[in-house]
Amino acid sequence: MKAISAKKEKWFVEAAFPGIRRCKKDTFRVEKEIFSGRTKYQKIYIFESLGFGKMLALDGIIQFSQSDEFIYHEIIAHVPLMTHPDPQRLLVVGGGDGGVLREARKHPLKEMSLVDIDEEVVGIARQYLPFVSQGSFTDKRLTLAFQDGREFIKAHKNHFDIIVVDSTDPVGPGKALFQGDFYKSVHEALTEDGIAIFQLGPFLDFDIIIKGTVEKLSKLFTYLNPVRLPMPSYSCGCEYCFLMASKKVDPAKLALPVLKRRLQQRLGAKAADLKYYSPEMHLASLVTPKIWRLKKR
Repeated sequence: MKAISAKKEKWFVEAAFPGIRRCKKDTFRVEKEIFSGRTKYQKIYIFESLGFGKMLALDGIIQFSQSDEFIYHEIIAHVPLMTHPDPQRLLVVGGGDGGVLREARKHPLKEMSLVDIDEEVVGIARQYLPFVSQGSFTDKRLTLAFQDGREFIKAHKNHFDIIVVDSTDPVGPGKALFQGDFYKSVHEALTEDGIAIFQLGPFLDFDIIIKGTVEKLSKLFTYLNPVRLPMPSYSCGCEYCFLMASKKVDPAKLALPVLKRRLQQRLGAKAADLKYYSPEMHLASLVTPKIWRLKKR
């Protein structure tokens, strides 16, 4: 694989999600092609588009743009980390672009681990999208593993306080991270008050993806909370869903003063670097429209 120097296409078209969203396609004007190639596991395309900046697509699906990636990464990292009373060990499953690590390393964690099945994604992202990781892969607290995330997790029972599953959509290499046996392994890898957060997809796919995931996780975790965020570059009407699963801590009972105190104690001056996350946005992200509320157990 190699970088692209000449423009060959004028538009990038994100096709409808296979078998699910068949009514709509998103089209982005390609101002500059940056990289195109295929790893052992997936096709990678990086380009620049007016208004969005640099964009990453895996297997034809947009993963983020330069204009909005901070929303995704700040919410998926800081919401579970701030919810936990004293997180020390964090695992990121997927996340080879380094965005979750960038945010997590702002916390006084003792240990960070990242496992991604596709090592080439990490190298390509570091070379062509350095604004995402911002040197996170050189953090001395970090352990990197390039293997099946399911096998890595099975070898670390009762070890992590926080697990962030920053997977692709449930097709291709990301499909295995939406299965019941994987969720069981995540539960076993967490400490007794551990918290996990999962990338799920648009709320418009609530009946297709989210409800089924909730059903599987409700057999394992005490508390399940959808986490809302906007992602303008996504083909989902800007309403996107993460799902936070907690063994012991009830996220809905966290008070604003507690979150403000934790933010100051843990991040200190680094809190000024945040663009989207705040204690107020933390609580707002847990407010769900009536149609998408989970049934109480």
